[in-house]
Amino acid sequence: MVRTFAEEPNANGERRTANGANHTQKITIQKGTAPPARNEDMARNSEDGQYRTKSDQVKISSADRKKFKKRREALLIGSILVFACVVAVICLNVFLKVAEIRVENEAIRYTDEQIVTASGIQAEDSLLGIRKKTVCAHIERQLPYIGEAHIGIRLPDTVVISVTYTEAKLCMDGSDGYVLLDRTGKVLQTGVAVPADYIAVVTGATLTRAVPGEKAEFEEENMFSYVTGIAQAFEENGITGVTGYDFTKLNDIVVEVNYNTDVKLGSVSKALNNLQFGKEVIDRTLTQYRGSTSKVVIDLTEGDRAYVRTQEDIDAAAEAASSAAAAQNDPTLSGETQPDVPSSIAEGETDPPATEAPTEAPTEAPAEEPAAEETEPAGEESPGSVG
Repeated sequence: MVRTFAEEPNANGERRTANGANHTQKITIQKGTAPPARNEDMARNSEDGQYRTKSDQVKISSADRKKFKKRREALLIGSILVFACVVAVICLNVFLKVAEIRVENEAIRYTDEQIVTASGIQAEDSLLGIRKKTVCAHIERQLPYIGEAHIGIRLPDTVVISVTYTEAKLCMDGSDGYVLLDRTGKVLQTGVAVPADYIAVVTGATLTRAVPGEKAEFEEENMFSYVTGIAQAFEENGITGVTGYDFTKLNDIVVEVNYNTDVKLGSVSKALNNLQFGKEVIDRTLTQYRGSTSKVVIDLTEGDRAYVRTQEDIDAAAEAASSAAAAQNDPTLSGETQPDVPSSIAEGETDPPATEAPTEAPTEAPAEEPAAEETEPAGEESPGSVG
């Protein structure tokens, strides 16, 4: 018995194939056997959505062939590129070796040999295997007075190490002597008996950890940022000769300059703004009293006013206040004439506050002290009288 099955029979028992020809499949079925299952004998083509039997010869169109060819070529090219990169890396690691190490060094503290040893780079090391950041950090930690290190590679076989030095700007009392720090708070040296001149002594802060080559750690919260922030602000404003920072009272920070001038900055939250405001007053006062043995106080705590007083002014004001208090307590002294009080320099105001001394200049100025200059900072109002 012979039966004819069409995969998608039409009225005539035929179906259209991909090439447009009528197709009829004849299957001979023996007695006692069932016809083959449609799902097992036919496969669905995902591209044209038509059913074909497994025995059909599928003809691939020219567009499909071009797509397949392009994919194969792209895969081949990608494989070749990956292989070439692997071979190149292997060759560079094998053939590019360190043969020479040059050091660009001012030789302030360390020799070229010390710097090369601290870097850990040796001859015959692979140039591509050098981790620049790691090497630089190791040099800066092993040799604390090196502020920055840089690594350069010059093909085919040369490594160049360039370094710049930092210097001690701060010192603090440690367990076995003074600890020297640079302006960034990096520990440079410990166990120093006597710090050099013009290295600022920091008071009011307690060190908890001081390892050469690493950042200092303080007991007080945020003290590291306070110390380094104000130290860098003075340097950035061009104010040199700082000899002391007093952080004993965080609402009344005092910076000593040239051993004879105290700059009162107020609280830590306003210190940087007060310093910026009073920069010109500080510069003028430092120039005027340079080399003087008298103590000078520059008060910037009010933020918009600057007062300059010598130690003689302060002592006279204290004496006047003491005499006034005594006169109030003793009626017999109420008619006595009180001594004149020296004036102060007031920036940005024409009348001094009630607590300050009168604006009239004293009749006699100390012979050894020059008169203050009447210059006003740029952008500010006219200063008060000069004492």
